[in-house]
Amino acid sequence: MLQRVLPAGGEFSSATGSVYEDEEMEAARRMLEQQTGAPVPTGEMAGSDDRFSFPYVDVRHSVPPNAAPSLVCRYGVDKSWVLRSMLSKQWGGDAGALVGEFQLAFLIILVGQNFAGLEHWKRLLHLVLGSAEALGELGRELVVPMLGALGDQLQECPEEFGTSVLDQDNFLARILTAFVLSVYESEVPGKGALEEAVERIRHTLAERFQWVLPSGRQIQAEADVEEGEYAPQIVDQDD
Repeated sequence: MLQRVLPAGGEFSSATGSVYEDEEMEAARRMLEQQTGAPVPTGEMAGSDDRFSFPYVDVRHSVPPNAAPSLVCRYGVDKSWVLRSMLSKQWGGDAGALVGEFQLAFLIILVGQNFAGLEHWKRLLHLVLGSAEALGELGRELVVPMLGALGDQLQECPEEFGTSVLDQDNFLARILTAFVLSVYESEVPGKGALEEAVERIRHTLAERFQWVLPSGRQIQAEADVEEGEYAPQIVDQDD
């Protein structure tokens, strides 16, 4: 895995790029074209020897090609289809290899203070924890180990890192809250192991970062209240 992912020679710095910088540059190029109405040439990317070779994780486009409308709605939110596809194609069906790459991305963040490592780490976490439909088939072999790795990372990382990923766009808070609700609503084999892994994460977040991860029951209750506030109101026309 190290030979596949790291640049030639295994050396990298905070400036070492990846496919995610390409994505940002392309988005900026398209925006500039829209603003100016003139074509903007594609920027020249660094050679593959000077880059991380992360597989591209696109959690924003997670719907199967030519999907029926019902599948578009389902997999636009649930990342299970793209998780299954990538696990097979990129990691040869080896859940441990995916978790290992998640760990490597974390080390790249800590050692190199590198944007590419952070972006890959975030997307892998979103990919796995955002796949509610796959909890039954991949819960024990992938999701529980992923949560274990995340717990170890939060336990060992500098406090400012944990605080930043909790605060920055509320990324970790959003991902974990949605995942806790998915587990709460699920009836899958191994649900107890998932709940135990969540509890360990909850304990670490409270102990190290003074951040409370609500329970599934609390999240559901808040969602019900919010839904009630915006529910259609019946108006008595006789008054």
